[in-house]
Amino acid sequence: MPEFINDLETILTTHSALVNPKKSLHVLFNITSHGCQKDYPVALVHEECRIKEADALSYFKNNHLLDEEGLSYEEYPRADLEKISQHTPKYIQNVGFMLFKTTTMTDPTFSNKFEHDFWKKIQNVESMEAVIDMSELDEDSSDCQVEESLRAIIRKRKEVHQLKKLTFVWIVEIKGENKNVETVMKHYFNEDYKVLKSRSKTYYMGWSDPLQSINMRYFVCPPE
Repeated sequence: MPEFINDLETILTTHSALVNPKKSLHVLFNITSHGCQKDYPVALVHEECRIKEADALSYFKNNHLLDEEGLSYEEYPRADLEKISQHTPKYIQNVGFMLFKTTTMTDPTFSNKFEHDFWKKIQNVESMEAVIDMSELDEDSSDCQVEESLRAIIRKRKEVHQLKKLTFVWIVEIKGENKNVETVMKHYFNEDYKVLKSRSKTYYMGWSDPLQSINMRYFVCPPE
């Protein structure tokens, strides 16, 4: 079990009732030796011709976010990436939280594999420990609904090849309890999951070290 899982358990079971971990997990990690950033960018649109909306394209051009050939850059200041996320979210992919091995947190660098790829994807993951995604589900969510939520996240993360090397953590917040979440956790994470109680909420936390180890061939709810 990765050492930071114990930190996560402490954070989720002892945070103030006034703090929402789904919004502030990165702040709560300040009590640990790790760095954590919220909405961390892992992919960015590669070329001008992929940007279909006139206002989105104008935003990229007016803010000098494309080079003379109409291609996105390999590096951007974090402020630019945050503004892209705000103004043109369709053309950037963020993970919920990126956990770093130390409190020194690096900015991403992007690269495309083929000339006309839609995305430039993150390359420099050496300083990174884990991708953490959080979902809020209901007490009455079915096992199929829970599985659909998880598989959608996993598919998206596995599309960014370098993320497969990192640990993947999925945390589900439930007001009350839902045994279906535990069923799905056990199916995809085997014994690597925890059920944590915090006041009126239950947190279900599963992890795979690394992400690429998750087997997507078998379903809790097989497609018809």
